[in-house]
Amino acid sequence: MITLQNLKWSNCFSYGEGNELKLDSDTITQIIGTNGTGKSSIPVLIEEALYNKNSKGIKKVDIANRYINKGYSIDLSFEKDGSLYQIEVNRKASIKLTLLKDGIDISSHTATNTYKTLQSILGMDFKTFSQVVYQSPSSSLQFLTATDTNRKKFLIDLLQLDKYVSYFELFRELSKDVGSQISRVDGKIATVEKWLKDNILEDTSLLSKMDLPKYSEEDGKTLRQLQLE
Repeated sequence: MITLQNLKWSNCFSYGEGNELKLDSDTITQIIGTNGTGKSSIPVLIEEALYNKNSKGIKKVDIANRYINKGYSIDLSFEKDGSLYQIEVNRKASIKLTLLKDGIDISSHTATNTYKTLQSILGMDFKTFSQVVYQSPSSSLQFLTATDTNRKKFLIDLLQLDKYVSYFELFRELSKDVGSQISRVDGKIATVEKWLKDNILEDTSLLSKMDLPKYSEEDGKTLRQLQLE
C-alpha cells in the first residue's frame, strides 16, 4: 500500500515559491476553494512527480509559472512497505530527477530509468493510478460502460493480482490435463466392464481332475526310440 506523505512545489501553474501540503496528517485530505484557485493542479503535480506525465495532457512548458519563468520543482514523499521514498523533480531547460529510499540515493543515470525504477516500486502503471486519483461521475461512468475484459484488467492492475491470474492459468491447465487422464482411465474401465458383461461364463464351476496314468505305453516307445538314436 502506498501512503503519500508530503508534497512540496514551486513555480507550478499559478503558484509561486515554497508551497507545501501534508497528506498524511489525516486519513482524508480535502482541498476547498473557488474555481481557478489551483485545486485540480495538486493531483497533476502528484502524477508528474510519480510518472513524468499527467492525465490532463498538460505540457511541461505549461506547468511552469510563465510569469516567473524560472522552471519549476516538485518534491513528493511517500511510504511503502515500511520504507520512505522521496522524489525530487527540478525542471528548467532539462529535467533533474532524484529518487531516495530511506535517505539513500537510488537514482539511475537517466531520468527515464529512474522513472522505471519508481514504477516498479509503485507496482501500478500510470493509467491505473490516474483512474484511482481522478474519481468523478464521468470516470465512474467510463468504468461502468467498459467491456468486461477492460474492467477485469483495471481491477487486476489496481489490486496487483497479476501473479494470482498466472497461478489461475497454470492450475486451469493442470486441471485440464488431469481431467483428460481421468477420462482416458474411465474409458479403459468402461471397455473392460463391457467385455466382462458380454462374456459372462454360464458355468464357473471347476472341472474335476482326470485320473491319467503317470506313464503311458506311448511314452515308453518314444523313450526307446530316443535311446536307439
